[in-house]
Amino acid sequence: MYEAENILGIVVTDREGIIKSVSHNNGDLNSSLIGARWYDAFSVSVEESNGIEKENPKIFRLCESGKKITVSPSYDEKGDVSGLHILVEKDCEGEGYTQFLNKVSCLGEIVPGIAHEINNPLSYVSGWLQIFHIETNDTDPKKKTYETLIKEFERIATLANSLLEFTKQTPRSKKIFDINQVIEDVITMIGYAMKNENIEIIKNLLPSEIEVYEDSNRLKQVFLNLMQNAREAMPKGGAIYLSTNLVHDNSVLIQFRDTGCGISDDQLDKIFYPSYTTKAESKGAGLGLSVCKTIIEEFGGSIDIDSKAGSGTVVSLILPKGSAIQEEHSLNVNQP
Repeated sequence: MYEAENILGIVVTDREGIIKSVSHNNGDLNSSLIGARWYDAFSVSVEESNGIEKENPKIFRLCESGKKITVSPSYDEKGDVSGLHILVEKDCEGEGYTQFLNKVSCLGEIVPGIAHEINNPLSYVSGWLQIFHIETNDTDPKKKTYETLIKEFERIATLANSLLEFTKQTPRSKKIFDINQVIEDVITMIGYAMKNENIEIIKNLLPSEIEVYEDSNRLKQVFLNLMQNAREAMPKGGAIYLSTNLVHDNSVLIQFRDTGCGISDDQLDKIFYPSYTTKAESKGAGLGLSVCKTIIEEFGGSIDIDSKAGSGTVVSLILPKGSAIQEEHSLNVNQP
């Protein structure tokens, strides 16, 4: 539904995508656009500009300019594409997204300082706890308490380092690891809480090790996020099915299937947008799946979500297996 006050104008191109005419409501569109290719005029990549006929109309949100363009093909009497009609509007939804990006940019500047401020006292307190732990007799009940506290301080330190990693201030450690073990670690972390919420975790993992060359902590972050999403989709309980398989192109298929409420088609189209969330404002910023997608793609893999409202959700991850060369490199790096 188009709102007249948001319409900035209409641009018409020929079959080659060259702008032939510009009509505007408030002077925001300049006639100097005539003669330029439409994707150059609106800073759309050539790759993104393809497929107009298949996605008729195709919508582009131009965050930097705050505009939204709706591109539709026009046809001649023979049914061939004769050009494009481009409706240019103010992108009211995009304004919120731009503000979100600005906030993320600010976080990138302040997070390193916060992380360092957390790490410094953590190191001091953790050091003393380790001394107390060593000096305490094994029969003393405080021994177990110190162990627990040390582990929790290590976990907080890992979170702080993750903040630094998010802003790309620290190098990532890559090594060969077993995906099945990462899954088991995640289940250990959240399995008890899910059991108390009547959520059953059903595993169908390959019996042998599935080795991948990357940072295992980042994959753990992805798995935790997917498990948490499944958990929130089943407030009355249900089941999560976890499976690992090898596929024909020497890749690993990891699937998370839940029996939750599912995702509507409209939500599914937006699910990987950085600022999109179906949660209440106090419960999420919409970063989870966007971050998961980024991590998986940096692994050289892909993520796909198949879901229908009321029918649960299946998340499929495909990752490349670690090669012998990568394994040798990992051993060399870790040697003293």
